[in-house]
Amino acid sequence: MSRGNTLVCVASALLLLTLAVRANELSPAPQAPQAPAATASEYLGSGSCARCHDVEHTQWKNSLHIKMTKPIAEATVIGDFREGTKFADHDRAYTFGMKDGKPSVSIAFGSRAAEAFTVDYTLGAKRYQGYLSTMPDGRIFVLPIFWHVGTRRWVDWKEITPIPDGAHDIRQIWNTNCFNCHGTNIVQGYDVAEKKYQSTWTEMGIGCEACHGPGRQHVALMEAWETDPSSKPKYDNSSKNRQLSDILKILSVKSSEPRRIYDTCAYCHGNKRNSFVGFKGGDRYSDYATPFLISDPLPDNDLQGEFWPDGRPNRFNRPQALTLSGCFKAGAIACTNCHVAHGSRNEFSLKVNINQGRNGDALCTQCHTTPKTGNRAGTGNLKPSFTGPGLEEHTFHKADSAGSRCISCHMSDVNWRLLIRRRDHTFQPPVPENTAQFGIPNACTTCHDDRTPEWASKQMTTWWGDGERRAQAVSLADTMYRAGSGDATTLPGLAKLAVDRSQGFLVRASAADYIGRLVAESRSGHVAVSASMQSQISFAGGAVTAPSTSQAAAARAAASPPEVTPSIVNALIGAASDPEAAVRASAIASLGSIGDRQRSLVPIVARLRDEARVVRVKAVEVLVSFGIYELPGPAGEVLKRAQDEYIVSLDTFPDTASNHAAKGWLESERGNTMAARDALNKATLVEPNYAFPWVVKGILLAREGKFAEAVEMWRKARSIEPSYPNINQLIAEAEKRK
Repeated sequence: MSRGNTLVCVASALLLLTLAVRANELSPAPQAPQAPAATASEYLGSGSCARCHDVEHTQWKNSLHIKMTKPIAEATVIGDFREGTKFADHDRAYTFGMKDGKPSVSIAFGSRAAEAFTVDYTLGAKRYQGYLSTMPDGRIFVLPIFWHVGTRRWVDWKEITPIPDGAHDIRQIWNTNCFNCHGTNIVQGYDVAEKKYQSTWTEMGIGCEACHGPGRQHVALMEAWETDPSSKPKYDNSSKNRQLSDILKILSVKSSEPRRIYDTCAYCHGNKRNSFVGFKGGDRYSDYATPFLISDPLPDNDLQGEFWPDGRPNRFNRPQALTLSGCFKAGAIACTNCHVAHGSRNEFSLKVNINQGRNGDALCTQCHTTPKTGNRAGTGNLKPSFTGPGLEEHTFHKADSAGSRCISCHMSDVNWRLLIRRRDHTFQPPVPENTAQFGIPNACTTCHDDRTPEWASKQMTTWWGDGERRAQAVSLADTMYRAGSGDATTLPGLAKLAVDRSQGFLVRASAADYIGRLVAESRSGHVAVSASMQSQISFAGGAVTAPSTSQAAAARAAASPPEVTPSIVNALIGAASDPEAAVRASAIASLGSIGDRQRSLVPIVARLRDEARVVRVKAVEVLVSFGIYELPGPAGEVLKRAQDEYIVSLDTFPDTASNHAAKGWLESERGNTMAARDALNKATLVEPNYAFPWVVKGILLAREGKFAEAVEMWRKARSIEPSYPNINQLIAEAEKRK
């Protein structure tokens, strides 16, 4: 082997080591049928629905969905934009007014000169109304000021969003962060060469097709049946016909499986990480995204985070909460059991007015007819029931009191963020012990706020005898809390949770994810703060060094690295075959982190045939970190197809340099040098001060024997990131071969 080839092998090996250590830089077989992507021409707009569905269309026009994002000419502006109105908070000063018939706001960030913005769109209308301004490069800027509807006042976005303190100019960009859900058929349209966004959409706001899917085929079918009634087949138009969506060529919510409805709603009502775009109503969530987990590491901007340690969300993410409910686990509930997507006069778009007497109980008793008795106390004179004389035997509260309403105990206020309270969607009974240990709200002392959690625990044991249930809930919260603080002694407990299918998939996926994170952190000496820590910090990703609790955990890990026992590996292998895609994806990622490549490889390769697209691309991503780009025989063809999907996912967000860099490295290893160079050039064009693509450019040059040019690339990488792993060794070796 020549000295030049030796250097290339060394460079590739060193880069693989870097990829294994810094795998987050690469993140973003017969398989189950996947819905084809819709083209823009397949969307017609909500107006095309009105002729046949006039009642629903009228309801929708008055709903919150259509008000999600509105062009200013169509919007009802409720903020105070009177000329000269001023507001200041968090080192930002705002002056409001009108310009060319549009609302405008001038913003001074700290001591900097004020910058003027014209409002082009409104965002929301229920709790807050936000305002969007289009920048010269096509970015749509979510202005850092919101109108609080309830109190009719301005609030700085620091009050409702976990961002750093101070007069920073961090900007939330609508067509980067929000475009998947805040409109209908939005295409980001980022042009890498021009560095501009040319975003398009069918309509702003959540139109009919955002939930039911593109309407062209359905409209054409209805017109054909109308023109020739004899062509219309006989079919069951009831909610029992699971094939109705296929017959009508559009999502029929009334006849769809609960999980299909859940996926359609959850895709936009909970925080997620997108691997692909183009989701249509009725598609599988797991072909496009994975949900935020309890285990996600968070930056240091947030003192609370997205989840309490027991998995209940405290800000958004009610879809994740629903997965922890017995109703969801039984496959017996969808969002539409209680909510009306077309809009309702009732609060929260509910089917009934929960503020009127006991109406809200009807949402629960439509399915739940008889209480469980368990070890409960009681007089024994009456059989517990949800209505009538036996109600007090179930609730131990007066029948006409708030304590006898289902939502008072099973949907207490646990979402405390955004200057509002929002109800728990896990429907779980109270666990006062978790209030005492972790500060998680419970219904008993939320209502009886003059009492202690200990009092509530004693009372619950006396009345319902459910101490074992509560002890299990505390054990879960304790494991998640300690895992979030970097305590690797939780690994055995996490392994049990990862394969415990009595737990919701949010818990199983988070437990599997924690295993990989804790092992990786113990080896790197770095502990990331998690969403389950009480001193939580929350925004979209990014690990940070934790406070003193985590520093202590890091010290413990350094002193005695965790043992990844066979039972832990077995648990991850089992979780890799979980019924839920989110669990499988987490397990695959952790199998790639624990260091047992011999046992991990087979279950990872098996997931290249997974029915869920996000799992297939996760398997590819892990294999890339292993340095595996080819497999023999039929498995090689399966790998190639999954790699192609992975590249599509990387191309989905062209404004992200790390995606281009990851594509460049994979294409280089697949022998597609031209595609690799194109991707790497795009990476450095999008973000010139990003070291990784410069390193890969150098490797490609070294492979061609162009060592002087390779050194130039590697020096560029070192100037950007002096501590880049192994960069000095690469340069030194190449210098010898010039």
